Amino acid sequence: MKRIVSVLCLMALLVTLCACGSSDTVSRTPAEIADEIFATQTFQDILTPLEKDMIADYYWLEDSAIEDAKVYVSGSFSTAEEIAVFKAASKDDVAAIEKAIDTRLEDLTLMFESYVPGEMTKISSPVRVTKGTTVVLVLCDDTASCKDQVNELLK
Repeated sequence: MKRIVSVLCLMALLVTLCACGSSDTVSRTPAEIADEIFATQTFQDILTPLEKDMIADYYWLEDSAIEDAKVYVSGSFSTAEEIAVFKAASKDDVAAIEKAIDTRLEDLTLMFESYVPGEMTKISSPVRVTKGTTVVLVLCDDTASCKDQVNELLK
């Protein structure tokens, strides 16, 4: 009897541990993530936050696809630097947000490839991370450091 109880307890413990390790939930809000990146990463330009009601239009998204978001863009529009953090309204909306980011990167390519070709490195190698319904895009110089930070913030 003791052996059966021990095996059942061990199985319950393993199921609990497996469930904790595979979580797709992000504990921080988009504002917390974006603000932390803004505060700790180095940017050439002064980034300014977009008003919440402008974000969906800026990214050509339906308002209903976004539960929450925070976006910083280049204040002078002379660099491609940007921080965008979205929390999709549903798992289905994640694909729409990722497609909108693809379109945004295409638009930035058209804008900067002739205007400031040096910015193309940021656009062609962005930091893009999706976890659950949270989608992050960062255009910056130090992508390695930023990607590590984003992955840490999404834990």
